[in-house]
Amino acid sequence: MTQVPGDGGGHTRAGMRSRNPGRRQESVAAGLRSGQVRVTGSSQGGFAVALEGCAGRAAFQIGVLDWLERRGIRPGAVAGASAGSIVAAAVAFGRLGELEDIWLGVAGSRVIRPERIFRLGWPLAMSDIVGNAMSRAFPGRMLTDALLPVSIPVTHCRPRLTRRFLTRLDPVDVTEAVLASCFVPGPYHRVIRIDGRPAFDGAWLLRTPVDAADNGQPVLAVVSNPEGHLKAGFFRPATRAWPAGCRVLHPNRPLPVGPYDTDLERMRSTIAEGRRSAAAFARREERWLADLSRP
Repeated sequence: MTQVPGDGGGHTRAGMRSRNPGRRQESVAAGLRSGQVRVTGSSQGGFAVALEGCAGRAAFQIGVLDWLERRGIRPGAVAGASAGSIVAAAVAFGRLGELEDIWLGVAGSRVIRPERIFRLGWPLAMSDIVGNAMSRAFPGRMLTDALLPVSIPVTHCRPRLTRRFLTRLDPVDVTEAVLASCFVPGPYHRVIRIDGRPAFDGAWLLRTPVDAADNGQPVLAVVSNPEGHLKAGFFRPATRAWPAGCRVLHPNRPLPVGPYDTDLERMRSTIAEGRRSAAAFARREERWLADLSRP
Protein backbone atom coordinates (compact mmCIF):
# COMPACT_ATOMS: atom_id res chain seq x y z
CA MET A 1 0.00 0.00 0.00
CA THR A 2 1.45 3.35 -0.97
CA GLN A 3 2.10 5.67 1.93
CA VAL A 4 1.08 9.25 1.32
CA PRO A 5 2.41 12.38 3.04
CA GLY A 6 0.83 12.84 6.43
CA ASP A 7 2.59 15.80 8.02
CA GLY A 8 -0.38 18.08 7.50
CA GLY A 9 2.01 20.95 6.96
CA GLY A 10 0.31 22.55 3.98
CA HIS A 11 0.01 26.32 4.21
CA THR A 12 -3.09 28.18 3.16
CA ARG A 13 -3.57 31.77 2.17
CA ALA A 14 -5.27 33.75 4.87
CA GLY A 15 -6.00 37.33 5.86
CA MET A 16 -8.08 40.14 4.46
CA ARG A 17 -8.26 40.83 0.76
CA SER A 18 -6.97 44.04 -0.69
CA ARG A 19 -9.68 46.66 -1.17
CA ASN A 20 -8.77 46.68 -4.85
CA PRO A 21 -7.31 43.23 -5.66
CA GLY A 22 -7.57 43.76 -9.41
CA ARG A 23 -5.39 46.86 -9.29
CA ARG A 24 -2.89 45.10 -7.02
CA GLN A 25 -2.67 42.13 -9.41
CA GLU A 26 -2.04 44.44 -12.36
CA SER A 27 0.70 46.22 -10.41
CA VAL A 28 2.44 42.99 -9.40
CA ALA A 29 2.12 41.54 -12.90
CA ALA A 30 3.71 44.65 -14.39
CA GLY A 31 6.49 44.44 -11.84
CA LEU A 32 7.17 40.81 -12.69
CA ARG A 33 7.43 41.71 -16.36
CA SER A 34 9.93 44.46 -15.61
CA GLY A 35 11.82 42.44 -13.01
CA GLN A 36 11.50 45.31 -10.50
CA VAL A 37 8.98 43.74 -8.11
CA ARG A 38 9.50 41.05 -5.51
CA VAL A 39 6.39 39.09 -4.60
CA THR A 40 6.29 38.90 -0.81
CA GLY A 41 3.95 37.99 2.02
CA SER A 42 1.62 35.10 1.29
CA SER A 43 3.54 34.07 -1.82
CA GLN A 44 5.53 31.95 0.63
CA GLY A 45 3.23 29.03 1.35
CA GLY A 46 0.82 29.91 -1.44
CA PHE A 47 1.87 27.03 -3.70
CA ALA A 48 3.76 23.75 -3.77
CA VAL A 49 6.48 22.73 -6.20
CA ALA A 50 6.99 19.26 -7.72
CA LEU A 51 10.46 18.49 -9.11
CA GLU A 52 11.02 15.87 -11.79
CA GLY A 53 13.50 13.05 -11.47
CA CYS A 54 15.83 13.69 -14.38
CA ALA A 55 19.38 12.85 -13.20
CA GLY A 56 21.91 15.59 -14.03
CA ARG A 57 19.26 17.65 -15.79
CA ALA A 58 17.93 18.60 -12.35
CA ALA A 59 20.46 21.46 -12.60
CA PHE A 60 17.69 23.15 -14.60
CA GLN A 61 15.56 23.20 -11.45
CA ILE A 62 18.24 25.14 -9.59
CA GLY A 63 18.11 27.97 -12.11
CA VAL A 64 14.30 28.00 -12.09
CA LEU A 65 13.92 28.17 -8.33
CA ASP A 66 16.75 30.65 -7.92
CA TRP A 67 15.08 33.01 -10.42
CA LEU A 68 11.78 32.75 -8.54
CA GLU A 69 13.45 33.06 -5.14
CA ARG A 70 15.18 36.29 -6.14
CA ARG A 71 11.75 37.73 -6.83
CA GLY A 72 10.32 36.54 -3.53
CA ILE A 73 8.32 33.68 -5.06
CA ARG A 74 8.85 30.81 -2.64
CA PRO A 75 6.94 27.54 -2.30
CA GLY A 76 5.35 26.51 0.96
CA ALA A 77 5.89 22.80 0.28
CA VAL A 78 8.12 20.77 -2.00
CA ALA A 79 8.26 17.26 -3.47
CA GLY A 80 11.13 15.89 -5.52
CA ALA A 81 11.86 12.49 -7.03
CA SER A 82 15.27 10.99 -7.76
CA ALA A 83 17.69 13.85 -8.57
CA GLY A 84 14.82 16.24 -7.92
CA SER A 85 15.05 15.15 -4.28
CA ILE A 86 18.44 16.89 -4.02
CA VAL A 87 16.83 20.18 -4.99
CA ALA A 88 13.79 19.46 -2.81
CA ALA A 89 16.02 18.93 0.23
CA ALA A 90 17.77 22.26 -0.36
CA VAL A 91 14.43 24.06 -0.61
CA ALA A 92 12.99 22.34 2.46
CA PHE A 93 16.03 23.23 4.57
CA GLY A 94 16.32 26.81 3.36
CA ARG A 95 19.57 26.09 1.51
CA LEU A 96 18.54 26.95 -2.04
CA GLY A 97 20.95 29.89 -2.18
CA GLU A 98 23.87 27.50 -1.65
CA LEU A 99 22.73 24.77 -3.98
CA GLU A 100 24.33 26.06 -7.17
CA ASP A 101 27.76 26.03 -5.51
CA ILE A 102 27.09 22.58 -4.05
CA TRP A 103 26.01 21.26 -7.46
CA LEU A 104 28.93 22.77 -9.34
CA GLY A 105 31.25 21.47 -6.64
CA VAL A 106 31.03 17.98 -8.16
CA ALA A 107 31.96 19.25 -11.64
CA GLY A 108 34.67 17.12 -13.20
CA SER A 109 33.97 14.12 -10.97
CA ARG A 110 34.60 10.86 -12.78
CA VAL A 111 31.43 8.78 -12.97
CA ILE A 112 33.19 5.79 -14.55
CA ARG A 113 36.19 4.53 -12.56
CA PRO A 114 37.37 1.26 -14.13
CA GLU A 115 40.37 0.98 -11.80
CA ARG A 116 37.96 0.02 -9.00
CA ILE A 117 37.40 -3.33 -10.66
CA PHE A 118 40.94 -4.35 -9.71
CA ARG A 119 40.07 -3.65 -6.07
CA LEU A 120 36.85 -5.67 -6.39
CA GLY A 121 34.84 -2.43 -6.34
CA TRP A 122 31.99 -1.12 -8.45
CA PRO A 123 33.24 0.96 -11.40
CA LEU A 124 30.40 3.52 -11.43
CA ALA A 125 30.56 6.22 -8.78
CA MET A 126 27.24 8.08 -8.59
CA SER A 127 26.55 6.83 -5.04
CA ASP A 128 29.85 8.35 -3.93
CA ILE A 129 29.47 11.61 -5.88
CA VAL A 130 25.95 12.32 -4.63
CA GLY A 131 26.44 10.83 -1.18
CA ASN A 132 29.60 12.80 -0.42
CA ALA A 133 28.11 16.07 -1.66
CA MET A 134 24.95 15.59 0.42
CA SER A 135 26.89 14.55 3.53
CA ARG A 136 28.99 17.71 3.33
CA ALA A 137 25.94 19.92 2.78
CA PHE A 138 23.60 18.23 5.30
CA PRO A 139 25.82 16.61 7.95
CA GLY A 140 23.67 14.61 10.34
CA ARG A 141 20.45 16.32 9.28
CA MET A 142 17.19 14.39 9.42
CA LEU A 143 14.02 14.90 7.41
CA THR A 144 12.31 15.69 10.69
CA ASP A 145 14.44 18.87 10.84
CA ALA A 146 13.06 20.28 7.56
CA LEU A 147 11.67 23.81 7.67
CA LEU A 148 9.02 23.15 5.00
CA PRO A 149 6.79 20.17 4.28
CA VAL A 150 8.82 17.89 2.01
CA SER A 151 8.04 14.65 0.21
CA ILE A 152 10.67 12.37 -1.34
CA PRO A 153 9.31 9.26 -3.09
CA VAL A 154 11.13 5.95 -3.24
CA THR A 155 10.03 2.76 -4.98
CA HIS A 156 9.60 -0.63 -3.34
CA CYS A 157 9.51 -3.67 -5.61
CA ARG A 158 7.82 -6.30 -3.46
CA PRO A 159 5.18 -7.61 -3.37
CA ARG A 160 4.53 -5.20 -6.25
CA LEU A 161 5.85 -1.84 -7.39
CA THR A 162 4.68 0.77 -4.91
CA ARG A 163 5.75 4.26 -4.00
CA ARG A 164 6.62 5.24 -0.45
CA PHE A 165 6.80 8.94 0.37
CA LEU A 166 9.38 10.06 2.90
CA THR A 167 8.23 13.19 4.76
CA ARG A 168 8.98 15.20 7.88
CA LEU A 169 7.34 12.42 9.86
CA ASP A 170 10.17 10.03 8.96
CA PRO A 171 13.35 10.05 11.10
CA VAL A 172 15.51 9.38 8.06
CA ASP A 173 18.89 10.96 7.37
CA VAL A 174 18.62 13.47 4.48
CA THR A 175 21.54 11.91 2.59
CA GLU A 176 20.02 8.45 2.94
CA ALA A 177 16.63 9.69 1.72
CA VAL A 178 18.19 11.28 -1.37
CA LEU A 179 20.36 8.25 -2.18
CA ALA A 180 17.32 5.99 -1.81
CA SER A 181 15.29 8.12 -4.22
CA CYS A 182 18.18 8.35 -6.71
CA PHE A 183 19.12 4.66 -6.68
CA VAL A 184 19.24 3.22 -10.19
CA PRO A 185 21.20 -0.06 -10.24
CA GLY A 186 24.32 0.45 -12.31
CA PRO A 187 25.16 4.13 -11.98
CA TYR A 188 24.46 3.78 -8.24
CA HIS A 189 25.78 0.87 -6.20
CA ARG A 190 24.85 1.71 -2.61
CA VAL A 191 21.50 0.18 -1.67
CA ILE A 192 19.47 2.08 0.95
CA ARG A 193 16.83 0.23 2.92
CA ILE A 194 13.61 2.01 3.82
CA ASP A 195 11.21 0.18 6.16
CA GLY A 196 13.64 -2.74 6.02
CA ARG A 197 13.32 -3.11 2.24
CA PRO A 198 15.64 -2.00 -0.57
CA ALA A 199 14.52 1.30 -2.07
CA PHE A 200 14.81 2.18 -5.74
CA ASP A 201 14.49 5.26 -7.91
CA GLY A 202 11.63 7.44 -6.72
CA ALA A 203 10.85 8.49 -10.29
CA TRP A 204 10.40 4.91 -11.52
CA LEU A 205 6.60 4.97 -11.60
CA LEU A 206 6.01 8.71 -11.99
CA ARG A 207 8.80 11.09 -12.95
CA THR A 208 7.30 14.20 -11.34
CA PRO A 209 5.62 13.69 -7.93
CA VAL A 210 2.69 16.02 -8.49
CA ASP A 211 0.47 13.78 -6.38
CA ALA A 212 2.79 14.20 -3.39
CA ALA A 213 2.86 17.98 -3.81
CA ASP A 214 -0.90 18.41 -4.21
CA ASN A 215 -2.32 19.20 -0.76
CA GLY A 216 -4.95 21.63 -1.86
CA GLN A 217 -2.52 24.34 -2.96
CA PRO A 218 -1.67 25.39 -6.50
CA VAL A 219 1.15 23.20 -7.82
CA LEU A 220 4.08 24.24 -9.99
CA ALA A 221 5.75 21.29 -11.71
CA VAL A 222 9.32 21.75 -12.99
CA VAL A 223 10.34 19.27 -15.69
CA SER A 224 13.36 18.92 -17.97
CA ASN A 225 11.77 17.86 -21.26
CA PRO A 226 11.01 20.71 -23.71
CA GLU A 227 7.55 19.26 -24.43
CA GLY A 228 6.52 19.74 -20.80
CA HIS A 229 5.22 16.18 -20.48
CA LEU A 230 4.39 14.27 -17.31
CA LYS A 231 6.16 10.98 -17.85
CA ALA A 232 5.39 7.68 -16.14
CA GLY A 233 7.43 4.49 -16.24
CA PHE A 234 11.16 3.86 -16.34
CA PHE A 235 12.15 1.89 -19.44
CA ARG A 236 9.37 2.90 -21.84
CA PRO A 237 7.80 5.98 -20.27
CA ALA A 238 4.26 6.91 -21.16
CA THR A 239 2.80 10.39 -21.08
CA ARG A 240 0.06 11.19 -18.60
CA ALA A 241 -2.24 14.16 -18.28
CA TRP A 242 -1.28 16.80 -15.74
CA PRO A 243 -3.72 17.33 -12.86
CA ALA A 244 -6.17 20.17 -13.34
CA GLY A 245 -4.78 23.49 -12.23
CA CYS A 246 -1.13 22.36 -12.24
CA ARG A 247 1.25 24.80 -13.91
CA VAL A 248 4.23 23.30 -15.77
CA LEU A 249 7.59 25.03 -16.18
CA HIS A 250 9.87 23.44 -18.76
CA PRO A 251 12.83 24.43 -20.94
CA ASN A 252 12.21 25.81 -24.39
CA ARG A 253 14.98 23.72 -25.93
CA PRO A 254 16.82 20.45 -25.14
CA LEU A 255 19.11 20.89 -22.16
CA PRO A 256 22.87 20.74 -22.82
CA VAL A 257 23.74 18.50 -19.88
CA GLY A 258 23.37 14.72 -19.97
CA PRO A 259 21.94 12.39 -17.31
CA TYR A 260 25.25 11.60 -15.58
CA ASP A 261 27.22 14.53 -16.95
CA THR A 262 29.64 16.45 -14.71
CA ASP A 263 31.01 18.84 -17.33
CA LEU A 264 31.24 22.26 -15.67
CA GLU A 265 30.21 24.38 -18.65
CA ARG A 266 27.23 22.18 -19.54
CA MET A 267 26.11 22.26 -15.91
CA ARG A 268 26.35 26.05 -15.82
CA SER A 269 24.52 26.36 -19.13
CA THR A 270 21.70 24.17 -17.83
CA ILE A 271 21.31 26.29 -14.70
CA ALA A 272 21.27 29.41 -16.87
CA GLU A 273 18.59 27.83 -19.07
CA GLY A 274 16.52 27.34 -15.92
CA ARG A 275 16.65 31.05 -15.21
CA ARG A 276 15.71 31.92 -18.80
CA SER A 277 12.83 29.46 -18.76
CA ALA A 278 11.57 30.82 -15.43
CA ALA A 279 11.52 34.32 -16.91
CA ALA A 280 9.57 33.05 -19.93
CA PHE A 281 7.14 31.23 -17.62
CA ALA A 282 6.62 34.42 -15.61
CA ARG A 283 5.64 36.25 -18.79
CA ARG A 284 3.15 33.52 -19.74
CA GLU A 285 1.76 33.05 -16.24
CA GLU A 286 2.06 36.54 -14.80
CA ARG A 287 -1.56 36.54 -13.61
CA TRP A 288 -1.11 33.24 -11.76
CA LEU A 289 2.11 34.41 -10.11
CA ALA A 290 0.55 37.75 -9.22
CA ASP A 291 -2.37 35.94 -7.60
CA LEU A 292 0.09 34.27 -5.22
CA SER A 293 0.81 37.71 -3.80
CA ARG A 294 -2.77 38.42 -2.85
CA PRO A 295 -3.11 38.72 0.95
